Amino acid sequence: MGLRSVHDENRYRGGKRVATAPRYSGAMSAAPDRDDVIQPFGVDGLDAAGRIVRLGPAVDTILGRHGYPGAVSVLLGEALALTAALAGSLKFDGGFTTQIQGEGPVRLMVADYRTDGGLRGYAGFDAKRIPEDAPGAPGDAGLFGRGRMAFTIDRGPDADRHQGLVALEGGTLEAGARGYLARSEQTRALVAAAAARRTGEDGAPARWRAGAATVRQLPRGDGRSEAERGARDARWRETRRLFAGLERVDLVDPPARTPLPLGPLFAGHDVRLRAPRGLRAACRCSRSRAAAAVEAIPPGERAALAVDGRIEVTCDYCAAVYAFDAEGAAICGRGEGGGDGSPAVAA
Repeated sequence: MGLRSVHDENRYRGGKRVATAPRYSGAMSAAPDRDDVIQPFGVDGLDAAGRIVRLGPAVDTILGRHGYPGAVSVLLGEALALTAALAGSLKFDGGFTTQIQGEGPVRLMVADYRTDGGLRGYAGFDAKRIPEDAPGAPGDAGLFGRGRMAFTIDRGPDADRHQGLVALEGGTLEAGARGYLARSEQTRALVAAAAARRTGEDGAPARWRAGAATVRQLPRGDGRSEAERGARDARWRETRRLFAGLERVDLVDPPARTPLPLGPLFAGHDVRLRAPRGLRAACRCSRSRAAAAVEAIPPGERAALAVDGRIEVTCDYCAAVYAFDAEGAAICGRGEGGGDGSPAVAA
């Protein structure tokens, strides 16, 4: 598909804008051609629906806080975009977490989404085994080595969590996400993801961007007749053929450079956009949670941990630092606020 100058609108027919009013499943809360958004869509005539995620400032904030090597940042950017795409259909107050564990240089990666649009993530890795000049090729999940992906749905404190596990196979995070969709929704699915540093308009400094797209075949009462099954299979083959035209650059380019590519991607079919969901970088850490962790340490051990009379608790997700004295009393200071709005101290 490549770069396109076609400005996608709310409804398409044959890849061209239709002047009639768009249809939405809910109130329109954001323009489709923007950053930090989950855009659900349906494709008439193909029994298909999906979501496209475009991350700009949100993923740049998350990755910028960590300063990971490029190869690790690419993987975390992809994981964040995929997590938002997989969780975009949740209709309750809760969250969705993707956790990847491996035996390779990258041993752990977590991407966390909340239904209020908050995103956060972090990675654990052996820096000595990841060269600083590693290219960070899209989908280089080989850095995890042998591992697995866990997808957890959190419906809140009054409900059990649901978790799906898939082996990390195929060398990409996309393959794991596709396997999860196939098992959890019992349907055929397509997945794409990308993350990269991209220059802005008019020579603006390069910033991190990420994106993901998912398409699944909607249930339509399979098995009624051989002719119906054949027609359904043919529609899915057409969906796969069209989806194969999606290029990673379309997922990571700024909207001003590459507008939402759904119309051109599914040329020849009506595409209907549904109400989008906004995304933002947000952490749930807080001084109260950090204080609880410090208070749980026996006084003798707490004193041994103190350096110059100070104990610091650092959030893995956002790198906020909370400082306490050896008795567990908070030390006030400046820094990024935590999830409860309490101040953290500068590292």
